[in-house]
Amino acid sequence: MFGVKLSRTLFAFAWLAGFCGASAAVAADANSKPRRRADVPWVSLSHQRSLESKPADADEGEKVPVVKKSDGKSPLSRMVSAPEISADKFDYLQGGDGDLVATGNAKIDDEKFELRADKIKYSQNTGAAEASGSVKASLAQARVAAETFRLNPSKEELSTPHARFGSSPIFVEADEINSAKNKVSFDNPIVYIGEPSPYSMTASASQIRYDTQSELLEFDDTIVSIGPVPVFYAPYYSQYGLEKPPFDIQTKVGYNSDYGAFLANTVIYNGLGNFDPGFLLDYYTERSVLFGPALNYDYKGVETWLRGFVQGAYINDHGSADILGVDSLGRRIGHDRFFAQMRHAQMVSDNIAVIGSLAWWSDEFVTRDFRPEFFYGDQIPDNFAEVDYYGPSYTVSLFSRFAPNNWEIVQQRLPEARFDLQPGEIFNTGVYQTMYASAGYLRNSGPEQLLSETFETARVDAYYGLMRPIRLNSWSTITPVIGGRLTYYGNPKNGNSSYTRLLGQIGFDAQMDVWGTWEYKSRTMGIDGLRHHMTPVISYRYIPNAAQGSGAIPGIDEISIEDFTYPPILDLGDMRNTDRLFKTNTLRIGLKNTLETRDETYGSRELARFDIFQDFNFDKRVLAQNDFKESSFSDLYTNVSISPARWLTVGCYNRFNIENLNVPETNAYIGLFDSDKFSLYLISSYLDGAITQYSALAEYRISERYRILARWAYDHRLSMLTDQTYTLWTRLGNSWVVEYQISYRSGSSRQNNFSFGARISMAIF
Repeated sequence: MFGVKLSRTLFAFAWLAGFCGASAAVAADANSKPRRRADVPWVSLSHQRSLESKPADADEGEKVPVVKKSDGKSPLSRMVSAPEISADKFDYLQGGDGDLVATGNAKIDDEKFELRADKIKYSQNTGAAEASGSVKASLAQARVAAETFRLNPSKEELSTPHARFGSSPIFVEADEINSAKNKVSFDNPIVYIGEPSPYSMTASASQIRYDTQSELLEFDDTIVSIGPVPVFYAPYYSQYGLEKPPFDIQTKVGYNSDYGAFLANTVIYNGLGNFDPGFLLDYYTERSVLFGPALNYDYKGVETWLRGFVQGAYINDHGSADILGVDSLGRRIGHDRFFAQMRHAQMVSDNIAVIGSLAWWSDEFVTRDFRPEFFYGDQIPDNFAEVDYYGPSYTVSLFSRFAPNNWEIVQQRLPEARFDLQPGEIFNTGVYQTMYASAGYLRNSGPEQLLSETFETARVDAYYGLMRPIRLNSWSTITPVIGGRLTYYGNPKNGNSSYTRLLGQIGFDAQMDVWGTWEYKSRTMGIDGLRHHMTPVISYRYIPNAAQGSGAIPGIDEISIEDFTYPPILDLGDMRNTDRLFKTNTLRIGLKNTLETRDETYGSRELARFDIFQDFNFDKRVLAQNDFKESSFSDLYTNVSISPARWLTVGCYNRFNIENLNVPETNAYIGLFDSDKFSLYLISSYLDGAITQYSALAEYRISERYRILARWAYDHRLSMLTDQTYTLWTRLGNSWVVEYQISYRSGSSRQNNFSFGARISMAIF
């Protein structure tokens, strides 16, 4: 009994560990070291090594711990093992109440906690306990230091007149702490965010209260300071949950000739539980004030969850006509500028999902000028909303794409309903069927400078296909394919009342899988065995008369952007350029090669890759990559990468035009790494008639507190260095990360200038 009640009372402090950075509930294996797995079986990997550089503020040692939500119970109520008591000396008090006094290195040990003191007095009958003299308690990942520690397990109460406790990154000192069942209070506490230092952020209050059942955290008379300097005062503050800091603050300060001196802020308040409101507030001496609302949300219910964000802002831009400039169509950008961004994802139930995206911009450069993180991640934004229902072998969806912006071409769905049947076998015949059917109202919209004419029509589009995989032997298969596609247009452009197109296809897909293994080892290169996987593939499709109806079909879905860069889609059911199809009589031959080795932590690591694909058009085919000219051959596509060791990766993606004997596109890269000490990427990008650029990314770690990062970009066509950016990353005390940045840009249509600035963020969240 004593063990259970003592545990339940002591673990009130484990909730303080949650308060102290929410680290008390970290999963048990979160810090487990990876084991060497030299005997792990081969696992196929088809990924390519990513070239994206780490964000400047990313640090593998600064991940926010995974926190488990409260179940409303005192965690110590689940700890039933009786504690072990040890000391230099034991004395029983007279009176027959079972009171025992342990003195000299007195210690109580339990599976989940440890209590040490000069003297511990407790009653085996009532469970009351009192520790005094250099009290030290360890509760999960929290540590407590006090002079007196009183417990009343029968009432699940705990109190101490003065204590210091914490777990990185939060440390607390309080005049008095009291805990009664699910409620904990701290009198006159000082909360240190990060280990105490001259730059630490602190929050002092007259009282802090925390309810472990509702996870409500409350502060009274709070003063937030940075070092000795008070920043602001709040008579009352509260928030639900311990997973997030009270505020998320992103601040940038700096200067350049376009903006003048500027201060840009995004502030999110996390005190309302599932919904976090905030605001955007910037000031630019040469441009005026930008302001607007923000909202982050993340809700998890019993059967549903939803997450997303909304941000928007307006500025009456005082920039000159030269600074405001023109858009890509040559139109003047006005002074009234705004943007609204939204992302939404939701599971209503196990079968129903909702997703949506909004990017409403006054002009195509407003986010580039004031929130570049939105622009560079989505330069041609897609505005849509979709609801999906997932059946056992099918999906039903309702999709709408809309056009709030007047500077981009949009293929609108107003809306479009679709049914997709997953591939499935027909009555154990070995024949598989697949199909989809869609119906919607479509419209193409955009500025007059980009669209010669606009169309809108009702459209029904359906495909049904059959396939029969035939396994020739253990290492090769061939799959004959046949299918048909019907498309109906309610408003054809030839003036008729309707138009229907019916197409068919026949073909096959064949594949071989060839393996070879060698027990070659190299400690220098980190190689533990070799496996070569070679996959020859052959595909053929015949789609006759696919260009029929070109004079009647409204051209809305005419081209997919992937058709310019990657091998064109062969299968009739997968083609997305529904309104501009071309006759196909094409054989595709490809060869995929991967060389892998066992990974010392898990699975396998890719050492080299060589992929090559070529199409042979028996009837000349119109290809987007060849300026929509008829061609007997597609481009020859090659993808090569070599990563012989963890410190080196080299790769190149290339398109070679067989008919014209030229190279329309090539992208090459070299990456050098030295653990977390040093990294260097060298990248070249070439696109015929458009891009010839070379760039480099470098990072050097001087110490735990200092890193240097640099970025360069050179444009061969302009014969100039278009981007130079130098960043000094430093840790200020134990609480802050400050990034000082100097950059110079040239050769662009906007923002050709010298700029410098700094970004400040908290290092512990």
